[in-house]
Amino acid sequence: MTRVVKRLALGVAVVAVAAAVAAGALVAAWLAGVRVPVASGALHMRVEKLAVAEATANTPGGTFYVALIGNDARSGRGPARGDALHLVGVNPQAGAASILNVPRDTCWRGGKINRAHNDGPRAQANALGELAGVPVSYVVSANFEEFQRLVDDMGGLQIDVPTPMDDHYSGAVFSAGPHRMTGAQALAFSRNRHDFPSGDLQRTANQGLVILAGLRQLQAEAKGPLGEFTAAASLVRHTQLDGLGVADVWRLGRIAHRLDPARVESVTVPTGGGGGCMGLGGAAAGLFADFADDAVLQAH
Repeated sequence: MTRVVKRLALGVAVVAVAAAVAAGALVAAWLAGVRVPVASGALHMRVEKLAVAEATANTPGGTFYVALIGNDARSGRGPARGDALHLVGVNPQAGAASILNVPRDTCWRGGKINRAHNDGPRAQANALGELAGVPVSYVVSANFEEFQRLVDDMGGLQIDVPTPMDDHYSGAVFSAGPHRMTGAQALAFSRNRHDFPSGDLQRTANQGLVILAGLRQLQAEAKGPLGEFTAAASLVRHTQLDGLGVADVWRLGRIAHRLDPARVESVTVPTGGGGGCMGLGGAAAGLFADFADDAVLQAH
């Protein structure tokens, strides 16, 4: 294989990985140490490889789990909290995946689970893994500004809005039906909770729709060698790989490329009650068990 072909293959692998999990956006930048900045140098997201990754991701065809986190870090504020929390389980042998959408106010260790992000993305991922009973191999965390820039670099997202929205708090104003959204619009859609009787539960479910839209968009752009090369060139210009071998990039990139969005189930974790945090609903234990055994939701 010539050097040119090898470089092209590596570029294609990088974009496939970033395409499938990062904020599915966001469904595919599972890679350890990957940074995806805009031209000015600002980070779109930071991807960290957790200690347990070696035991899971290095197993050929083995099931693994990824934490996708939107955080509320802003200038002049204290530690960031997890504003959007999602666990993605990937089963390469089945060519399928599942998304657990975790409401940010879910009770965990006597408080809201999103406070775990005060100690960083890795701590938030550990909390999500403990809640669901799965080993989380990778974590992707992006703040509001980074999320918008990532979506805009993707050319926007096609999202089917389930119900009309008119929320001046988030800025989400949409009719029901398909919309091509910019980064700012996708963020508003993801943050809207005032238009729904179920509040944060529906908002969390809508964030799952954004993840799936990102996966479809990036896979559509990477069809054929020319499309893959163009997408790879765009990402590689602004990507740094740290602590990641070529074999890891190629393996995870191929897994991401083979995922069928139609076989990715998105389910919101049931919660109940009010007060300081929301306790898990009675169906949560069965959902977690279904998710943990092979990352494919058969009964939900």
